[in-house]
Amino acid sequence: MTEVRTPVPAQPGPGSRPRRTQAERRAESDRRLLEATAELVVERGIEGTSLAEIGRRAGYSHGLVHARFGSKDALIERLNAEAVRMFTTTTVGRVGDTHGADALRIVGETYLRLVLGPDPVARVHLLVWSEAIATGVGKRPYRAAWDRLFRSSLVSIIEAGIADGSIRPSIDPEAAAVIIVGLLRGVALQLLLDPGAGSAAAVTEVVLNHFDRVLRPAAPPAPATVRATWNPAG
Repeated sequence: MTEVRTPVPAQPGPGSRPRRTQAERRAESDRRLLEATAELVVERGIEGTSLAEIGRRAGYSHGLVHARFGSKDALIERLNAEAVRMFTTTTVGRVGDTHGADALRIVGETYLRLVLGPDPVARVHLLVWSEAIATGVGKRPYRAAWDRLFRSSLVSIIEAGIADGSIRPSIDPEAAAVIIVGLLRGVALQLLLDPGAGSAAAVTEVVLNHFDRVLRPAAPPAPATVRATWNPAG
């Protein structure tokens, strides 16, 4: 009688990698396409970037880019959402349990560190915002919605700071949030346009110190020094 043996599946050899699932391959291609889009948008702007160039930079076909995202506008919005997710996750993680004026310093430092850092994804929202102002009238409502979200988070921090005494009660939270966003964004745009304008670290420190001077309560005056006058007559 002939023995029938059940075939044993081949085991991966030493150093071999297990075959990736379709979901893993899709996640990898999405990541590479988004990174390629960010690099090209930073280099050439939105209008100067095409789906074909994005595909070539990422190592995929133009057809895959179109099939995955549908249009360049949809891809840019997905990339912008990824940038917002990056900022939100990083900032929330760094702020932690910090409140008030100290939390505002962390938000400001994190924003400038990300925007002025090496990752092009972090710069995308600035470029999308700038081009929406310059040419994309139809995109302004979307950008305005994200700006309102950013300002509302700052308003919450400022209100908490007023409540805990780390921010002056005379500060208007909504107005202060507009100024803070404008200051951070304006500084970032200047340094991206002209990196030689100043050291990113030095400029960031000036911005954060400005937050302190404007928002924190004035320090109480130092007690007057009373000098005793020696009277030999008693």
